[in-house]
Amino acid sequence: MIVNAISAIGNGGINNSSTGLKVHSNPLAVKKFSGYSKASSQALKLNGLNLSRTVRFTGSLLGAFQELNTAMVTCKTKDSKGESVGSRASVNKLLHDYQNDFSQPNDAIKTTVQIGTKKIDGKDTPIKARTQIKLLDKDDRNDKQTLLFEMAVREPSKEASNFDKCDNLKQNIAISMTPINYKGKGILEQVYVLNTKGNLMAVVEDNNDVLLTNAGSIKKKDDSDGKFEVSATEAKNIFKPFEVNAQPVKERKPMPSVGEGTEIVIGMEDGRFENEIKDSIKTFVEKVKNGEIVLDQFKAMPNAKDTQLVMLAGGFGSRAEYTNASSSAIFHDEEDGTQSTKGVFRTATGLTPMETTFVTLHNAGLLDCSKDALEIGKNIKFYLNKTGNKGNGGYSVGLQKTMARPDRKAVMLFPNDAMSRMTNAVVEANKIMAQGNAAIVMIAKEVPAKDCINNFGIMKLGENNEILEFAEKPPVIPEGYEKNGKCLTNTFQFAVSDEAFEVLDLVEPFFSKTDKSKETRDWSKQYVPILKTLTQENDNNVIREKLAPVFGPNSTPIDDETIKKAKDILKNQKIIAVPTNEPWADCGTLNQLYHTTMQIASGDFPLEDFERAHLISCIDTKTGLVATSPEQKERIASKYEIQGQVMVAPQAKVIDVNDIKDIPVTVNEAK
Repeated sequence: MIVNAISAIGNGGINNSSTGLKVHSNPLAVKKFSGYSKASSQALKLNGLNLSRTVRFTGSLLGAFQELNTAMVTCKTKDSKGESVGSRASVNKLLHDYQNDFSQPNDAIKTTVQIGTKKIDGKDTPIKARTQIKLLDKDDRNDKQTLLFEMAVREPSKEASNFDKCDNLKQNIAISMTPINYKGKGILEQVYVLNTKGNLMAVVEDNNDVLLTNAGSIKKKDDSDGKFEVSATEAKNIFKPFEVNAQPVKERKPMPSVGEGTEIVIGMEDGRFENEIKDSIKTFVEKVKNGEIVLDQFKAMPNAKDTQLVMLAGGFGSRAEYTNASSSAIFHDEEDGTQSTKGVFRTATGLTPMETTFVTLHNAGLLDCSKDALEIGKNIKFYLNKTGNKGNGGYSVGLQKTMARPDRKAVMLFPNDAMSRMTNAVVEANKIMAQGNAAIVMIAKEVPAKDCINNFGIMKLGENNEILEFAEKPPVIPEGYEKNGKCLTNTFQFAVSDEAFEVLDLVEPFFSKTDKSKETRDWSKQYVPILKTLTQENDNNVIREKLAPVFGPNSTPIDDETIKKAKDILKNQKIIAVPTNEPWADCGTLNQLYHTTMQIASGDFPLEDFERAHLISCIDTKTGLVATSPEQKERIASKYEIQGQVMVAPQAKVIDVNDIKDIPVTVNEAK
């Protein structure tokens, strides 16, 4: 049989027993089958059908639609804040559930689900995935079948009322299996399709290894216990064999530091990630001690001790879940969460994104990562958030209060889910902050203007690189934002003066008490606009008008006395940008981390000698396989035929808190 939601629609009521699909246009039928109206409306809308009709689904089509719609869109699992934290479809389970519904080859179940949205002309336009489960081959004598699961995504268009009117194909992931057994017999591996904000990726779990691709193929070499093949294509990401900069690795000897660096505080949410983060950093420190990581001689900046470094890590929500090394952790199937996080995903360089930034801070003369200087409890400290503030902004304010040092004049903030080699920009930002004329100094990445549309927040600069305006993911580039074909985007690497923190604490009472959004104290949405308004506007009424929406619904208008106090504290400080084209990559989602890893493997990211040596031993430039260790590369290459961009990572390990008692955590309540 062929079950297809579109082809089954007719002019009147239809009862087609072969498809298991009933269609009614009679108003009485709508009432009679009202129990199915929600599922029917969703399916009709996604398939571009007339919403005035009510469809009663039975059998395979109903099951497939509901399962895909739940797994890929609504997410079965939610964290303690009620946020959805994983979107995926288990291919093994879907093919196992429907393998008995086909009588002959080419029988198929076809439906459409929404997997995300894209801004077009300021409106959210659905991103849809056309899905089919299809019987490819049937061997009755040996009781074997080969089934196909396929998801195709097309770029949404202004007139995207249905899938067929969307623009050109964006992605296609096809997975075939034989035999199908979800209980662990036949095919031992588990295969998933992961949805990361409208971007699909195939994920294969094989014991302690996780293979990921959206532009490559994975095929088992030995099919004695069942075979499967993954084929993934992405229109803008076509694989080509590449070469790696294989210059001889210079042998370095540890050298004594010149000057004293500052400390870095790893700020962690009061949640589920602190154990893995601490264990990861402990490993990095041990590699420095045993000589596995040797960097250039540390030369401290003149004002290094005046600055406190802070890295925000271990937040909640989908960004944290998507970048776990283990797909079981990505999908977050446990109510209380996992002990793994985005900050501990190791790339082919052997470092996590967090540790990559550590190296940059060493080279910038701020964080001394030399042997005998880098030490947990000495220049690496931990802060566990107990303030209850929502969002990275409120969290930062609580952190700077409890971790403040008497000799500190500024805080420099970094994310733990980005890979940065912006050494010169970090040095320049710190120099500007030391002059005392800046409330905030933001490092801004130069990005081609065409890539910013609907993707990045961009900024407009005035004299002395003062930030005048922001535009958040604009559908078109506004006038004045583009220069030489490029725009400046916020990298969430910035320095904040102690005076700015003092002002943010001063205006805290004016925030809404009724705002229930998930990020009520966000740097980009609340804190930067507040400081920008106070440093640029002189009319108190204009200040009140601009800050009212920032403080939230039903908030108390800020009074003249508070405005005067804030301006007296800030004096002439401004919001400044440091433009740079140095390498930086946001790794906040698994898809972004995947592409960053491929960028590194292609030689487009500057590496230290020890990173490049590790990378050369972990990749196959001809097939496209990128692993995290030489042993893992050999293990995967012996079992699978790889072609295209395929990244392999180890399963995230569960860390027992008893194993890391020697790592101190500073926990203070905000006063």
